[in-house]
Amino acid sequence: METQLMEEITEAMLIDFIDGKLSPEQMAQVERWYDASEQNRKELEQLYYIVQLHDMTARTKDLDPERSLALFKQKVAQREGARRFNTPFIRRIMRYAAAVVVCLAIVGGTIHFTRNNEQCEICSDSEVNKTIVLPDKSTVELKANSSITFNSNFTKNRVVKLDGEALFDVVKMNGVPFVVKAKDAQIVVKGTKFNFKAYSDCERIEAVLINGAVEFSTVAHNVALKPNQKAVYNKGSRRVNVVEVDAELEVFGQRCFDMEPLGKVIGSLEQVYDCRISFADARIEDIRFSGTIDRSNTLDHTLNIVTLTTGTSFRREGDAIIIDR
Repeated sequence: METQLMEEITEAMLIDFIDGKLSPEQMAQVERWYDASEQNRKELEQLYYIVQLHDMTARTKDLDPERSLALFKQKVAQREGARRFNTPFIRRIMRYAAAVVVCLAIVGGTIHFTRNNEQCEICSDSEVNKTIVLPDKSTVELKANSSITFNSNFTKNRVVKLDGEALFDVVKMNGVPFVVKAKDAQIVVKGTKFNFKAYSDCERIEAVLINGAVEFSTVAHNVALKPNQKAVYNKGSRRVNVVEVDAELEVFGQRCFDMEPLGKVIGSLEQVYDCRISFADARIEDIRFSGTIDRSNTLDHTLNIVTLTTGTSFRREGDAIIIDR
């Protein structure tokens, strides 16, 4: 019986169901199909997510989440009758409605929707980063002048196309890898946090792994990255270089240290400021430092913070910087 239902339910029929265009018999058929398996439930809910993004785009700029959700509930009540709010199906869908409203309130960017292949494109503007919650609950912080594109069958085929820069925090789904594609490279992950920079008009593509594991791939290269590593691909030379970085400083511009050895802290500063710093006495490396380093500050300002906090000092001898007691 389940196989027969699955054969009879098409994506076009599901869209008509969401739009309220089916007959009562067809509506009941879709609900039976929805209840037949967890995979069916995910498929309808992610399609509902995409359609809601499209239908609500015009109201994004002046969005009032509570009012929008109330209006949606009223619309469903008029269409299907108040008694159906007590069914598991409607309760599940209402939770999705709330998630979509919150997502759109956060995004505040431009959303394009192509109905024939159920493709959603979300673009950020030139001033503010945008945070998006994808249908699988993974989050994307879309940086300025960037865009992502994904299809309605996202939880079956978790592929995101990126033009620009974005920070991904990926939810692990067994058997369903998460793929981020750019014009000349891609990243494959199973559940991790990383930053990917791939502007179509830029010669460099960069990926920084914060935690987890990813594979950074181009036509000629396949590199497994570890946390605190950065892959840099040059489109002209077609070469990939992997360097050690402090991922939090690299991606967020700040790093909080909690009683960490001064040797490790200075190592991070060398990467950020591209300099060489040595210790007058090796024992100084074991002194513990707690505090926040901000990449926007000058090197001298940062060194003043570190040395004052740890009871040390620094001096310059030509191009050399030396930490002393």
